[in-house]
Amino acid sequence: MSAETIFVSYSSKDRPFALGLVKELQELGANVWIDQLGIGLGENWDNAIEEALEKSETFMLILSPTSVESPNVQDEVSIAINTNKKLVPILIEECKLPMRWQRRQYADLANNPEKAIHDILSFLGLQEKASASLKKVLALIGVSEAPPSKSIKASNDSSSEVKTEEVNLEDLLVSKEEIDQASEMHKKAINKNKQLIIFVIAISVILLGVLLSFSLDVQTWMIIVGCLSISLLAIRPIGANKKRARNIELMGLLKLKRERLTRVMNKLSDKEIEDFNNEFYNYISI
Repeated sequence: MSAETIFVSYSSKDRPFALGLVKELQELGANVWIDQLGIGLGENWDNAIEEALEKSETFMLILSPTSVESPNVQDEVSIAINTNKKLVPILIEECKLPMRWQRRQYADLANNPEKAIHDILSFLGLQEKASASLKKVLALIGVSEAPPSKSIKASNDSSSEVKTEEVNLEDLLVSKEEIDQASEMHKKAINKNKQLIIFVIAISVILLGVLLSFSLDVQTWMIIVGCLSISLLAIRPIGANKKRARNIELMGLLKLKRERLTRVMNKLSDKEIEDFNNEFYNYISI
């Protein structure tokens, strides 16, 4: 297996499958990047995803009805195509593909899993004997089709017993921990901006005092204007802090909204889940 980085693009509704697939591929030696595992504490999500996409050589696209409708996935696919990434489209549920995507051959896990697994392993340069491990995640393809209260049953390759794996639809929503992490990210950025603001203003005041003590002629107004101009450098971080503070408040309300949504989780549509997660992503960017 080469050391090439594989970027995984998916919709939040398909997160259980995407994470399961990534973890299995990583166990097999593949160098796979996915946002849920690749973004560190305090990092800006947009910047981290953009950087990971730029550095990756291979683009793995999880195809499903929600992913083809996701603006974030559409943007990532456009970048991947325009930058000539190696594409690995994987169909996990029947859906109508956008015209630009239809010309790409995909691995059809939904209808022909045996061939799809073979094609994926061959493309990534993994050993064919690893197919048994990769088949462990096939049960997760049924997540979007199964009723929320039901379990998905899959055969365990290492035994003849049948095990039951609970799929919790609440996991499809952005977690409370992610919301808290994003709030903490904004708080740290606010503190850094405050330090910058204080530094700029202090330098401006000191410079004004020094210059005035040596220059009391008709050009004094120019000195004052110059120092005020330096102070203007603090305007941008001040504006950013206001937006970050507002986003922290909104994410507090988002946590309350999440609690209400989990009470009626069985009644939520795919779009409502996607809209909630997109609302969170809007709050973490500046």
